[in-house]
Amino acid sequence: MKRYPSTDLKQNLGDVLAAASQQPVSITRHNKPRYVLMSIETYEARFVNDSRRVYATEDAPPEHVKMLEEYMAELDRD
Repeated sequence: MKRYPSTDLKQNLGDVLAAASQQPVSITRHNKPRYVLMSIETYEARFVNDSRRVYATEDAPPEHVKMLEEYMAELDRD
């Protein structure tokens, strides 16, 4: 995986995006990997079978809300 310092995003955005269109790239800060940049096609191919979902509170399935309420009630008892 290619690595780019975060400062390169400002200075060489075109080069970083071109590299990310070919393969995921690591964005570093202070020489430590912090982010991964990849094309949407690569992202979708990697995570198409991921069954995890994120819900807004008002859109969460009732069974998830109930489970969360029960968990919070347990925490309050401790």
